[in-house]
Amino acid sequence: MIENYAGAFPLWLAPTQAVVATITSDADGYAEEVLAKFRAAGLRTEIDLRNEKINYKIREHSVAKVPAIAVVGRKEAEEGKVAIRRFGSQAQTIVTVEEAIAMLTDEALAPDLKRIRDGQA
Repeated sequence: MIENYAGAFPLWLAPTQAVVATITSDADGYAEEVLAKFRAAGLRTEIDLRNEKINYKIREHSVAKVPAIAVVGRKEAEEGKVAIRRFGSQAQTIVTVEEAIAMLTDEALAPDLKRIRDGQA
């Protein structure tokens, strides 16, 4: 499996499915809330509250091949949103926390379980 995916596991197989990373320390409290919601939804999630530049954090988690990085800052905290960055992509999608959870939990479901859920077993 490791050789097949070259370490870049799909979200359903990755040991860490998402990382919540802050832009500034102002968003630390909101990041903790997002982390709690992600974990409550069953996502294997970590948090990065270090006092580092966001580009450094993103690069570091990309090197670790984390499938999704949820970036939060002051603006996202005010709006109740997260910016989702996918491994291997420069683009980011800004969505509500609930939309992010729905998107990621669907992707986190293993293919065989999706077939059962969809009645194709």
